[in-house]
Amino acid sequence: MPAPAELSVPAKAFVAGEYAVLERGEPALVLAIDLRLRAALRELPGRAVELLRRPSGESVRGELIGGGVQWQSGIPGELRFAARAVEVAARLCAEERRDPRGFEAAFEDDLSRDGRKLGLGGSAAASVLAVRAACAAQGREVAPGEAMCLAAAAHFIEQGGRGSGADVAACALGGLVEVRRKHEWMDARAPLRGGARDLLAHPPLETRAIAVPRGLRFLLAWTGATADTRRLVDQVLAFARARPGRWRHHVQALSAQEAALREAFARGDQPAVLDAVRRAAAAMAALGDEAQAPIVTQDLARACAIASSAGAAGKPSGAGGGDCAMVLAWGESADRARDALAVAGYLTLEVTPALP
Repeated sequence: MPAPAELSVPAKAFVAGEYAVLERGEPALVLAIDLRLRAALRELPGRAVELLRRPSGESVRGELIGGGVQWQSGIPGELRFAARAVEVAARLCAEERRDPRGFEAAFEDDLSRDGRKLGLGGSAAASVLAVRAACAAQGREVAPGEAMCLAAAAHFIEQGGRGSGADVAACALGGLVEVRRKHEWMDARAPLRGGARDLLAHPPLETRAIAVPRGLRFLLAWTGATADTRRLVDQVLAFARARPGRWRHHVQALSAQEAALREAFARGDQPAVLDAVRRAAAAMAALGDEAQAPIVTQDLARACAIASSAGAAGKPSGAGGGDCAMVLAWGESADRARDALAVAGYLTLEVTPALP
Protein backbone atom coordinates (compact mmCIF):
# COMPACT_ATOMS: atom_id res chain seq x y z
CA MET A 1 0.00 0.00 0.00
CA PRO A 2 1.43 3.42 -0.87
CA ALA A 3 -0.20 4.84 2.26
CA PRO A 4 1.53 5.15 5.63
CA ALA A 5 0.83 2.19 7.91
CA GLU A 6 -0.43 4.49 10.66
CA LEU A 7 -2.03 7.92 10.73
CA SER A 8 -3.31 10.13 13.55
CA VAL A 9 -5.08 13.44 14.11
CA PRO A 10 -5.53 15.54 17.26
CA ALA A 11 -8.71 16.04 19.22
CA LYS A 12 -10.07 19.54 19.77
CA ALA A 13 -11.36 21.84 22.50
CA PHE A 14 -13.31 25.04 21.89
CA VAL A 15 -11.73 28.08 23.52
CA ALA A 16 -14.28 30.77 22.57
CA GLY A 17 -17.05 31.58 20.12
CA GLU A 18 -19.29 28.57 20.67
CA TYR A 19 -22.75 28.97 19.14
CA ALA A 20 -21.84 32.30 17.50
CA VAL A 21 -19.81 30.35 14.91
CA LEU A 22 -23.03 28.74 13.70
CA GLU A 23 -23.72 32.08 12.01
CA ARG A 24 -21.95 32.65 8.71
CA GLY A 25 -18.90 34.89 9.15
CA GLU A 26 -18.79 34.78 12.96
CA PRO A 27 -15.59 33.50 14.60
CA ALA A 28 -14.63 30.77 17.03
CA LEU A 29 -11.28 29.89 18.56
CA VAL A 30 -10.61 26.16 18.61
CA LEU A 31 -7.53 24.38 19.96
CA ALA A 32 -6.13 21.12 18.60
CA ILE A 33 -4.94 19.18 21.64
CA ASP A 34 -2.42 16.43 22.28
CA LEU A 35 -4.97 13.63 22.66
CA ARG A 36 -5.29 11.78 19.38
CA LEU A 37 -7.35 9.45 17.24
CA ARG A 38 -5.20 6.91 15.39
CA ALA A 39 -5.80 4.61 12.43
CA ALA A 40 -3.78 1.56 11.43
CA LEU A 41 -4.04 0.88 7.68
CA ARG A 42 -3.56 -2.27 5.69
CA GLU A 43 -4.28 -3.21 2.13
CA LEU A 44 -7.28 -5.38 1.24
CA PRO A 45 -7.82 -7.20 -2.06
CA GLY A 46 -9.84 -5.62 -4.84
CA ARG A 47 -12.17 -2.82 -3.81
CA ALA A 48 -13.03 -4.09 -0.33
CA VAL A 49 -13.28 -1.58 2.53
CA GLU A 50 -13.41 -2.39 6.23
CA LEU A 51 -13.61 0.07 9.12
CA LEU A 52 -13.34 -1.04 12.72
CA ARG A 53 -13.02 0.41 16.22
CA ARG A 54 -10.73 -0.84 18.93
CA PRO A 55 -11.21 -2.03 21.58
CA SER A 56 -15.01 -2.25 21.03
CA GLY A 57 -14.62 -4.40 17.92
CA GLU A 58 -17.42 -2.59 16.06
CA SER A 59 -16.91 -2.89 12.32
CA VAL A 60 -18.50 -2.38 8.94
CA ARG A 61 -17.55 -3.77 5.52
CA GLY A 62 -18.24 -2.48 2.07
CA GLU A 63 -16.95 -2.05 -1.46
CA LEU A 64 -15.76 0.98 -3.40
CA ILE A 65 -18.28 1.37 -6.24
CA GLY A 66 -19.03 4.22 -8.63
CA GLY A 67 -17.40 7.04 -6.67
CA GLY A 68 -18.89 5.92 -3.37
CA VAL A 69 -19.12 2.96 -1.01
CA GLN A 70 -21.72 0.22 -0.93
CA TRP A 71 -21.87 -0.90 2.70
CA GLN A 72 -22.90 -4.48 3.41
CA SER A 73 -24.84 -3.72 6.59
CA GLY A 74 -25.89 -0.96 8.97
CA ILE A 75 -23.07 1.24 10.21
CA PRO A 76 -22.43 1.18 13.98
CA GLY A 77 -22.76 4.56 15.67
CA GLU A 78 -19.08 4.80 16.54
CA LEU A 79 -18.15 4.48 12.88
CA ARG A 80 -20.80 6.54 11.11
CA PHE A 81 -18.72 9.71 10.74
CA ALA A 82 -15.71 7.76 9.50
CA ALA A 83 -17.90 5.88 7.02
CA ARG A 84 -19.40 9.10 5.67
CA ALA A 85 -15.92 10.61 5.30
CA VAL A 86 -14.74 7.56 3.37
CA GLU A 87 -17.66 8.09 0.97
CA VAL A 88 -16.66 11.73 0.39
CA ALA A 89 -13.01 10.74 -0.14
CA ALA A 90 -14.09 8.03 -2.58
CA ARG A 91 -16.08 10.65 -4.49
CA LEU A 92 -12.97 12.82 -4.82
CA CYS A 93 -10.78 9.94 -5.97
CA ALA A 94 -13.38 8.92 -8.57
CA GLU A 95 -13.58 12.50 -9.87
CA GLU A 96 -9.80 12.43 -10.20
CA ARG A 97 -10.07 9.10 -12.08
CA ARG A 98 -8.06 7.10 -9.58
CA ASP A 99 -8.43 3.31 -9.64
CA PRO A 100 -10.15 2.11 -6.43
CA ARG A 101 -7.92 0.16 -4.02
CA GLY A 102 -9.22 -1.84 -1.08
CA PHE A 103 -8.13 -1.03 2.47
CA GLU A 104 -8.85 -1.59 6.16
CA ALA A 105 -8.69 1.22 8.72
CA ALA A 106 -8.69 0.30 12.41
CA PHE A 107 -9.40 3.27 14.70
CA GLU A 108 -8.30 3.71 18.32
CA ASP A 109 -8.27 6.87 20.44
CA ASP A 110 -7.36 8.63 23.69
CA LEU A 111 -10.69 10.46 23.87
CA SER A 112 -12.54 8.53 26.56
CA ARG A 113 -12.06 7.51 30.17
CA ASP A 114 -13.65 4.44 31.74
CA GLY A 115 -15.69 3.94 28.58
CA ARG A 116 -17.15 7.45 28.63
CA LYS A 117 -16.43 10.10 26.00
CA LEU A 118 -14.80 13.32 27.17
CA GLY A 119 -16.44 15.47 24.48
CA LEU A 120 -13.24 16.34 22.64
CA GLY A 121 -14.42 16.14 19.05
CA GLY A 122 -14.30 12.44 18.35
CA SER A 123 -16.67 12.74 15.39
CA ALA A 124 -14.67 15.61 13.87
CA ALA A 125 -11.39 13.75 14.37
CA ALA A 126 -12.89 10.61 12.86
CA SER A 127 -14.06 12.57 9.81
CA VAL A 128 -10.61 14.08 9.22
CA LEU A 129 -8.74 10.84 9.85
CA ALA A 130 -11.02 8.75 7.62
CA VAL A 131 -10.57 11.23 4.75
CA ARG A 132 -6.82 11.03 5.13
CA ALA A 133 -6.86 7.23 5.40
CA ALA A 134 -9.15 6.66 2.42
CA CYS A 135 -7.20 9.05 0.19
CA ALA A 136 -3.85 7.63 1.30
CA ALA A 137 -5.04 4.14 0.44
CA GLN A 138 -5.72 5.39 -3.11
CA GLY A 139 -2.25 6.94 -3.34
CA ARG A 140 -3.68 10.47 -2.98
CA GLU A 141 -1.77 12.67 -0.53
CA VAL A 142 -4.14 15.11 1.16
CA ALA A 143 -2.94 18.48 2.45
CA PRO A 144 -4.37 19.63 5.83
CA GLY A 145 -6.58 22.24 4.17
CA GLU A 146 -7.95 19.67 1.73
CA ALA A 147 -8.67 17.24 4.55
CA MET A 148 -10.53 20.03 6.34
CA CYS A 149 -12.75 20.75 3.31
CA LEU A 150 -13.69 17.13 2.66
CA ALA A 151 -14.15 16.25 6.33
CA ALA A 152 -16.25 19.36 6.99
CA ALA A 153 -18.62 18.26 4.23
CA ALA A 154 -18.81 14.70 5.54
CA HIS A 155 -19.38 15.89 9.11
CA PHE A 156 -22.13 18.30 8.06
CA ILE A 157 -23.86 15.60 6.00
CA GLU A 158 -23.72 13.01 8.79
CA GLN A 159 -25.10 15.53 11.29
CA GLY A 160 -28.14 15.99 9.08
CA GLY A 161 -27.21 19.47 7.89
CA ARG A 162 -25.95 20.88 11.21
CA GLY A 163 -22.73 22.24 12.62
CA SER A 164 -20.17 24.94 11.90
CA GLY A 165 -17.21 22.74 11.01
CA ALA A 166 -14.95 24.63 13.43
CA ASP A 167 -14.07 21.44 15.31
CA VAL A 168 -13.15 19.76 12.02
CA ALA A 169 -10.85 22.67 11.15
CA ALA A 170 -8.88 22.30 14.39
CA CYS A 171 -8.49 18.54 13.96
CA ALA A 172 -7.30 18.99 10.38
CA LEU A 173 -5.02 22.01 10.79
CA GLY A 174 -3.65 21.69 14.33
CA GLY A 175 -2.67 24.44 16.75
CA LEU A 176 -4.98 27.25 17.81
CA VAL A 177 -7.25 28.24 14.92
CA GLU A 178 -9.78 31.00 14.39
CA VAL A 179 -12.57 29.63 12.20
CA ARG A 180 -15.46 31.29 10.36
CA ARG A 181 -18.12 29.55 8.29
CA LYS A 182 -18.13 30.67 4.65
CA HIS A 183 -20.57 28.18 3.14
CA GLU A 184 -24.32 28.62 2.85
CA TRP A 185 -25.28 24.96 2.97
CA MET A 186 -28.94 24.67 3.89
CA ASP A 187 -29.39 20.89 3.93
CA ALA A 188 -27.40 17.67 4.03
CA ARG A 189 -27.36 17.37 0.23
CA ALA A 190 -25.76 20.76 -0.32
CA PRO A 191 -22.04 20.04 0.36
CA LEU A 192 -21.62 17.67 -2.60
CA ARG A 193 -23.93 19.31 -5.13
CA GLY A 194 -20.92 20.66 -6.99
CA GLY A 195 -18.79 17.56 -6.46
CA ALA A 196 -15.87 16.86 -4.16
CA ARG A 197 -13.32 18.77 -6.21
CA ASP A 198 -15.47 21.86 -5.92
CA LEU A 199 -15.06 21.67 -2.13
CA LEU A 200 -11.31 21.98 -2.56
CA ALA A 201 -11.68 24.88 -5.00
CA HIS A 202 -14.13 26.72 -2.71
CA PRO A 203 -13.27 25.95 0.94
CA PRO A 204 -16.36 26.04 3.16
CA LEU A 205 -14.42 27.50 6.10
CA GLU A 206 -12.13 30.49 6.54
CA THR A 207 -9.29 29.85 8.97
CA ARG A 208 -6.20 31.49 10.37
CA ALA A 209 -3.62 30.32 12.86
CA ILE A 210 -3.48 32.19 16.19
CA ALA A 211 -0.29 32.31 18.27
CA VAL A 212 -0.59 31.00 21.82
CA PRO A 213 0.97 33.37 24.38
CA ARG A 214 4.16 32.09 25.95
CA GLY A 215 3.55 30.32 29.24
CA LEU A 216 -0.23 30.00 28.84
CA ARG A 217 -1.50 26.64 30.10
CA PHE A 218 -4.72 24.86 29.19
CA LEU A 219 -6.62 22.53 31.51
CA LEU A 220 -9.74 20.49 30.80
CA ALA A 221 -11.98 19.70 33.75
CA TRP A 222 -14.40 16.89 32.92
CA THR A 223 -17.75 17.02 34.70
CA GLY A 224 -18.40 13.27 34.43
CA ALA A 225 -21.59 13.94 32.44
CA THR A 226 -21.72 13.48 28.67
CA ALA A 227 -23.36 16.35 26.79
CA ASP A 228 -26.02 15.88 24.13
CA THR A 229 -24.55 18.37 21.67
CA ARG A 230 -27.12 17.79 18.94
CA ARG A 231 -30.04 18.43 21.30
CA LEU A 232 -28.45 21.60 22.68
CA VAL A 233 -27.70 22.99 19.22
CA ASP A 234 -31.24 22.20 18.09
CA GLN A 235 -32.64 24.05 21.13
CA VAL A 236 -30.49 27.10 20.45
CA LEU A 237 -31.33 27.15 16.74
CA ALA A 238 -35.03 26.89 17.57
CA PHE A 239 -34.59 29.96 19.78
CA ALA A 240 -32.73 31.71 16.94
CA ARG A 241 -35.66 31.11 14.58
CA ALA A 242 -38.23 32.21 17.12
CA ARG A 243 -36.36 35.27 18.43
CA PRO A 244 -33.94 36.42 15.69
CA GLY A 245 -33.31 39.81 17.29
CA ARG A 246 -32.39 38.32 20.65
CA TRP A 247 -30.33 35.61 18.95
CA ARG A 248 -28.34 38.29 17.14
CA HIS A 249 -27.73 40.03 20.47
CA HIS A 250 -26.23 36.86 21.92
CA VAL A 251 -24.16 36.17 18.81
CA GLN A 252 -22.66 39.65 19.05
CA ALA A 253 -21.86 39.16 22.74
CA LEU A 254 -20.16 35.81 22.14
CA SER A 255 -18.21 37.13 19.15
CA ALA A 256 -17.10 40.19 21.12
CA GLN A 257 -15.54 38.00 23.79
CA GLU A 258 -13.86 35.84 21.16
CA ALA A 259 -12.33 39.00 19.68
CA ALA A 260 -11.32 40.27 23.11
CA LEU A 261 -9.60 36.98 23.89
CA ARG A 262 -7.82 36.84 20.53
CA GLU A 263 -6.57 40.42 20.98
CA ALA A 264 -5.44 39.69 24.54
CA PHE A 265 -3.51 36.68 23.23
CA ALA A 266 -1.79 38.91 20.66
CA ARG A 267 -0.75 41.38 23.39
CA GLY A 268 0.22 38.68 25.87
CA ASP A 269 -2.03 40.50 28.35
CA GLN A 270 -2.63 37.95 31.10
CA PRO A 271 -5.36 39.81 33.07
CA ALA A 272 -7.23 40.57 29.84
CA VAL A 273 -7.08 36.91 28.79
CA LEU A 274 -8.62 35.78 32.08
CA ASP A 275 -11.26 38.52 31.94
CA ALA A 276 -12.27 37.59 28.39
CA VAL A 277 -12.61 33.91 29.35
CA ARG A 278 -14.85 34.77 32.30
CA ARG A 279 -16.96 37.10 30.17
CA ALA A 280 -17.29 34.40 27.51
CA ALA A 281 -18.59 32.02 30.19
CA ALA A 282 -21.15 34.64 31.27
CA ALA A 283 -22.23 35.17 27.66
CA MET A 284 -22.78 31.42 27.22
CA ALA A 285 -24.83 31.33 30.42
CA ALA A 286 -26.97 34.26 29.26
CA LEU A 287 -27.70 32.53 25.95
CA GLY A 288 -28.61 29.31 27.75
CA ASP A 289 -30.95 31.12 30.14
CA GLU A 290 -32.86 32.91 27.38
CA ALA A 291 -32.92 29.93 25.02
CA GLN A 292 -33.93 27.65 27.91
CA ALA A 293 -31.05 25.34 27.02
CA PRO A 294 -28.87 23.89 29.82
CA ILE A 295 -25.58 25.18 28.40
CA VAL A 296 -23.90 26.02 31.72
CA THR A 297 -24.76 23.22 34.12
CA GLN A 298 -24.14 23.35 37.85
CA ASP A 299 -21.05 21.20 37.45
CA LEU A 300 -19.62 23.44 34.75
CA ALA A 301 -20.36 26.60 36.76
CA ARG A 302 -18.70 25.06 39.82
CA ALA A 303 -15.60 24.12 37.83
CA CYS A 304 -15.33 27.69 36.53
CA ALA A 305 -15.73 29.11 40.04
CA ILE A 306 -13.00 26.81 41.38
CA ALA A 307 -10.70 27.91 38.57
CA SER A 308 -11.31 31.59 39.34
CA SER A 309 -10.64 31.10 43.03
CA ALA A 310 -7.24 29.66 42.09
CA GLY A 311 -6.33 32.66 39.93
CA ALA A 312 -7.26 30.98 36.64
CA ALA A 313 -10.33 31.39 34.43
CA GLY A 314 -12.73 28.78 33.09
CA LYS A 315 -15.67 28.44 30.73
CA PRO A 316 -17.65 25.61 29.15
CA SER A 317 -15.84 24.19 26.13
CA GLY A 318 -18.09 23.35 23.21
CA ALA A 319 -21.86 23.15 23.44
CA GLY A 320 -21.88 22.90 27.24
CA GLY A 321 -24.50 20.77 28.96
CA GLY A 322 -21.76 18.57 30.42
CA ASP A 323 -18.43 17.35 29.06
CA CYS A 324 -15.52 19.69 29.87
CA ALA A 325 -14.73 23.14 31.15
CA MET A 326 -11.74 24.81 29.54
CA VAL A 327 -9.44 26.48 32.07
CA LEU A 328 -6.71 28.97 31.08
CA ALA A 329 -3.94 29.95 33.49
CA TRP A 330 -0.29 30.81 33.90
CA GLY A 331 2.33 29.30 36.19
CA GLU A 332 1.38 28.34 39.71
CA SER A 333 -2.26 29.35 39.26
CA ALA A 334 -2.61 26.49 36.77
CA ASP A 335 -1.21 24.07 39.36
CA ARG A 336 -3.55 25.42 42.05
CA ALA A 337 -6.54 25.16 39.73
CA ARG A 338 -5.67 21.62 38.67
CA ASP A 339 -5.26 20.48 42.29
CA ALA A 340 -8.45 22.19 43.46
CA LEU A 341 -10.48 20.74 40.60
CA ALA A 342 -9.12 17.26 41.30
CA VAL A 343 -10.03 17.56 45.00
CA ALA A 344 -13.55 18.60 43.94
CA GLY A 345 -13.88 15.39 41.93
CA TYR A 346 -13.19 16.60 38.38
CA LEU A 347 -10.99 14.56 36.08
CA THR A 348 -8.53 17.28 35.14
CA LEU A 349 -6.14 17.01 32.22
CA GLU A 350 -3.50 19.48 31.13
CA VAL A 351 -3.37 19.65 27.35
CA THR A 352 -1.05 21.36 24.90
CA PRO A 353 -1.52 22.57 21.32
CA ALA A 354 -1.02 19.72 18.86
CA LEU A 355 0.21 19.39 15.30
CA PRO A 356 -2.19 18.05 12.65
